[in-house]
Amino acid sequence: MQYVGLPHCKNFKHHGVCQICPMAKLHRQSFPLSTTKALHCFDLLHVDIWGPYPHRTYNGSRFFLTIVDHYSRATWVHLLAHKSNAFPLLKAFVNFVTTQFGTSVQVIGTDNGMEFKEGLALAFYRDKGIVHQTSCMDTPQQNGVVERKHQHWLQVTRALMFKSNLPRKYWGEALLTAIYLINRMPTLILDNQSPFEVLH
Repeated sequence: MQYVGLPHCKNFKHHGVCQICPMAKLHRQSFPLSTTKALHCFDLLHVDIWGPYPHRTYNGSRFFLTIVDHYSRATWVHLLAHKSNAFPLLKAFVNFVTTQFGTSVQVIGTDNGMEFKEGLALAFYRDKGIVHQTSCMDTPQQNGVVERKHQHWLQVTRALMFKSNLPRKYWGEALLTAIYLINRMPTLILDNQSPFEVLH
């Protein structure tokens, strides 16, 4: 008796792999590549909070605030004991940019964290003329620049921790060291310049 299977799939391309079948298994549409551009440093900042880390640093931090400049990809990280400390640090950073670089922040992109959406934060954006962009709920892909950076930094941090055999309470210092190094390493995104070179 001959087995009669499904009708022949006409979508086989190379090596008998159907191009439609993987698409049918997707739970959501793939995200398109971002076309967001910034023309100058600090035109667009990507901001996010990571944590909590299961182990506190020696001074009690379990979170960190990440600020990434879209144009230069330069990164600033601040260790936090509580998420509520994030907005005052962001506010201080905006003032730092104005004073030290003689320019102003145009757009701040965050996820839907309440730390960046409460009344004081919205009033600050309004007073400074900053556009606040938020990503959709449960969609970290829309804040992809900072999400990918988190993966990179944490991998380098783990490597530093493994090599140095330091206790886990020093993960914050290892992270800050990783940021310092990555800010000074050439990257293809910047035509083999480092974020530090582009920023300065």
